[in-house]
Amino acid sequence: MKKLATLLIILALATGGVFAYDSTLNLSTIVDQTQGMKITASQFTGTTLEALNSATEVTSYTVTAGGEYEVGWISVISNNRTGYYVTASATAMASTVGTTTNYIDYTVSFGTDEFTTTGATTAYLEPPKYALIVQSLDSLTPNSRKITLKISDNALDSAAEGQYTGTVTFSLTAT
Repeated sequence: MKKLATLLIILALATGGVFAYDSTLNLSTIVDQTQGMKITASQFTGTTLEALNSATEVTSYTVTAGGEYEVGWISVISNNRTGYYVTASATAMASTVGTTTNYIDYTVSFGTDEFTTTGATTAYLEPPKYALIVQSLDSLTPNSRKITLKISDNALDSAAEGQYTGTVTFSLTAT
């Protein structure tokens, strides 16, 4: 009888294993590329595109004397796995009266990476120098770099009277 009870217990346990079923739930998603760029009033440390969109933007700066001016930050947020780079170009401040255009040249600086305008020619920050460069990312990540303008006293003092305007332009490229 004990042998029969033992055999029934073993058979019951074995039968449960024979008729066991596995269930699997496979999950998947797609994460879209997120990128944003803005010239901000302060270093951007936010963690969302919405935070960058809400950051205080700098769209203009008035030069009143020669010197170095911290005019803002080039700020980017991205989740591009292979990174990105930001290039910069600038036009000299120009004033046109009639058919005569006068220029005030200046230097755009990002720490040790800088370039200088020269008259009517658009100036570029040439690779391997970039306003910002990130080789790879593993999450949505913010990055900022200070923008400094350098204008010599002599350039302003020797300029013809008039209203001068120039432009610094940034371009973001995913790699």
